[in-house]
Amino acid sequence: MGSPLRRFFVFATFAIGPLAALAALRFGFDPVAHDSTLPLIHREGDFVGANACRACHEEHFDSWERTFHHTMTQRANAQSVVGSFDGRAVNYADKTARPISRDGRFFMELPDGHGKTREAEVVLTVGSRRYQQYFERVARGRDFAFARLPILWHIEAQRWLHLNTVFLNPDSSNWDDHKADWNSNCIFCHNTGPRPRMTNYRDPSRKDAERFDSKVADLGISCESCHGPGLKHTQAQRDPLQRYGHHFSDQRDPLIVQPTRIDQESAVGVCGQCHGQRMPNPISRSEAWLTSGPTFRSGDRLLDHVSPVAIDTPVLGRADPDTFRFRFWADGTPRLTAYEYQGTTSSPCYLEGTLTCGSCHTMHSGDVHGMIEPEKRGNQACVQCHAEIGLDVKAHTKHEPQSSGSACLECHMPRMVYGVVEIHRSHRIEVPDAKRDAQSGRPNACTLCHLDKSALWTAQEMARLWGTKYQAPAYRMDKAPLELADSIASLLAGDAVQRAVYAKAMGRADSALDPRDKAFVRLHLAVTLGDAYPSVRWMAQRSLQALEREFPVGTAEYLRTIDHMAGPDARRAALFGMLELQAERFRDRLHTAPAGFFVRSDFMLDLEMIIRLTDLQGERSISIGE
Repeated sequence: MGSPLRRFFVFATFAIGPLAALAALRFGFDPVAHDSTLPLIHREGDFVGANACRACHEEHFDSWERTFHHTMTQRANAQSVVGSFDGRAVNYADKTARPISRDGRFFMELPDGHGKTREAEVVLTVGSRRYQQYFERVARGRDFAFARLPILWHIEAQRWLHLNTVFLNPDSSNWDDHKADWNSNCIFCHNTGPRPRMTNYRDPSRKDAERFDSKVADLGISCESCHGPGLKHTQAQRDPLQRYGHHFSDQRDPLIVQPTRIDQESAVGVCGQCHGQRMPNPISRSEAWLTSGPTFRSGDRLLDHVSPVAIDTPVLGRADPDTFRFRFWADGTPRLTAYEYQGTTSSPCYLEGTLTCGSCHTMHSGDVHGMIEPEKRGNQACVQCHAEIGLDVKAHTKHEPQSSGSACLECHMPRMVYGVVEIHRSHRIEVPDAKRDAQSGRPNACTLCHLDKSALWTAQEMARLWGTKYQAPAYRMDKAPLELADSIASLLAGDAVQRAVYAKAMGRADSALDPRDKAFVRLHLAVTLGDAYPSVRWMAQRSLQALEREFPVGTAEYLRTIDHMAGPDARRAALFGMLELQAERFRDRLHTAPAGFFVRSDFMLDLEMIIRLTDLQGERSISIGE
């Protein structure tokens, strides 16, 4: 058996490993405890932070770290800042900003409103996919707030944009039109466990008196945004028997939320808490929102805590009474991002079926651009439920199977939602209807592809192919002629969202027009280079560049010289310069333009007719934030 001393050494050898590990856990570096001491971080309300999940869920943690949710809000440093702080001037409305870096820190030299400049240090970033916004720290009494700076970096275009040219607003020379505090705005949906701790919430007009002691459980969207506060779960999982019992059984831990294993309404609410603009319900909860934060937690019934904003939601205080109305098409369909919840929950697939966000999206796999598996970008998203249609797609669509006309999403979730200087898919899953769409002033899925066709043609074709329940419209909401091509009428006479949607649609490579016929579309896009809304102008410019790549005629260099942020004289010059250049390049290459495009024999537009259409815009001037 050996001596007692030998037995002691054997026992010590086996015992010292676990004891050492225990000592390391007890006395060594504790990332969870460390996180809780960082500025802006709290551990109230049973939040523990994402690092508490990593030890047991490393694979899920790693897949989350790849996402844009993870980097939605970050402290500014060399790894997080993506903008070019190289000192080059950014000009807008006769003023100049200059982003610069110095000793590993980032600054903006900005106009101070009194003819001089000031320097703001970037300390916080918001956004990491399409564009990134920057915030400085400003004193507020004894506390501080993070104020949004007036220019942002567009990641795809690799250029600076003024905020006035990003949101769907007409031109403005006021550099502070979109000034906002992170503490009372961005904190709610771009972070986990927001706790604004705002004082003076009873009189928000007194900016000088607002004070904040804002903190979050995690910067960015992390585990507990979807799975709920994790304290009780992490405490329970310290028991090995309980941990492995859940691991090897089908039972879920009741102390943590699994969004894929809860009821339909609660599952959609997990995403809807941010992807659905909302008001506290009851409104008296506003005080709690501005102090301790939203009361909803994943797994709750969202409607027990909030009222989703709708087209008829009243606007409180002295804000524009049309603030919410203009965020929807006239039939109540959302037309702005961050209203995906409203679109989804008004869809027959939700109301009469089992649709949830997880039916198409996934948080831990697939393409991080949209959080979606590749096959769900195609018909599989729909035929997973509508299997009978998948057996013979052409019989259902009346289009060739490989054409965009047989793509379920193009017809039932068309691109007609504006946000972050882009056009996105509607999340209200529905059937196109030419009468409804024309009379509600909203885009039609058919004419987003058939760019040369009118609402009347669309109604006639739908009735021929799918039955007489599809009727012709009696009028267009924008008052343009019904016989005019829907794309042209919407681009020239529609309101700002219509114009943006069709300016984007005209640049699509998969539209039903032959590349040569798209030349006539390009003439109308040139008119939109003079639009009163800078975001619409940029949409048109990008579509013109896409069409030039598809069918080159020699306009690429000129298009590169156009700046959609330039003043009215430069915009006018760009408009007429582009019209003349295109007419010159088209004359020897193209046939006569189709009727209804207002193109003369010399390939110049009939400007008298164009002006009649653009004059219709003035009746519906709108301003939409995000």
